[in-house]
Amino acid sequence: MSRDTRNLKLIVAYNGARYHGWQRQAVGIDSVQLRIEQAAKRVLKHPLSASGCSRTDAGVHAEGQVVNIHTTNKDVPMDGMQRAMNSRLPDDIAVRSVTVVPDDFQASYSALAKTYRYRIFTGPQRPVALAGLVWTHWRSFEAEAMRVAARRLLGEHDFRGLAGSLVERKTTVRTIYRCDVVEKPDEIQIFVTGNGFLFNMVRNIAGTLLDAGRGRWGPEQIDLILKTGDRTLAGPTAPPDGLTLMRVHYEPRFEV
Repeated sequence: MSRDTRNLKLIVAYNGARYHGWQRQAVGIDSVQLRIEQAAKRVLKHPLSASGCSRTDAGVHAEGQVVNIHTTNKDVPMDGMQRAMNSRLPDDIAVRSVTVVPDDFQASYSALAKTYRYRIFTGPQRPVALAGLVWTHWRSFEAEAMRVAARRLLGEHDFRGLAGSLVERKTTVRTIYRCDVVEKPDEIQIFVTGNGFLFNMVRNIAGTLLDAGRGRWGPEQIDLILKTGDRTLAGPTAPPDGLTLMRVHYEPRFEV
C-alpha cells in the first residue's frame, strides 16, 4: 500500500431506472458514477475518479457493483465513509461496504467473473410494486425448456450471435460458468455467471431463452446461434428493467 494514498473498494447497489447507466455522461445527464463521485468528493474533500467494474446500461440495476477510488485522505474511517456517503446519495443508490484493498486492485481489470440476474414476472396481474424491476410477460411458457436451452450456453463459445454490438471488442469469445433458470411464485429468474459479457449479451440470452420456453424453437437453436454467430437467429433483446448485476468475483486477496 502506498504511503500517500489508499485504494478503496466500494460495493454499491442501485435502482437504475432514473439513470443513464453507470458511466458518467455529458454535462446535464445523470448517471450512477456521477452521483458516487459527487458524494465521495464531499466526504474525502479532494478531486477523484470512481472506476466501476461494469458499465451497466440505462435502466439496469445493481446489488453488487464494485467501484474503486484512490484517495490521499487517510483520516476518514471506512464505516464512517460508508455512512457519510449514503447520507449524501439519493435514496435509489447505496454504498453497501467500503474496504481498503491493495494498490494493484482495479474494479474492472481485476475481475474474474460477474453474475447477473434477469427477472421475468409471469403472474396474471401487473406487479405495480415491481415496476421497473422486472420484465412482465403475459404469455405462458415452459421453464424446463428454458433450462435445457440454457445448459447449451455453458463453456467457452463465440457469443457474436448474442451480442448487441461488436464495437471496440477484440474478441467475442467468452466463457459462461453458470446459466440457471429458477422458478419462483409468479416469476422466472435467470442467473448467468461469466468471465465477461458483450453489449446486451445477458438481455439477448434472456430473450432467447424465453422464446425457447414459448416453444418457438428447440434447444438446438442455441447451437446454431453459437455456430453461425447470426444475431437474427436469436430471440429479442429483453428490456433493461429485469437485469441486475448481482456480484463481481475476484481472487481471494481482493475479496475483503
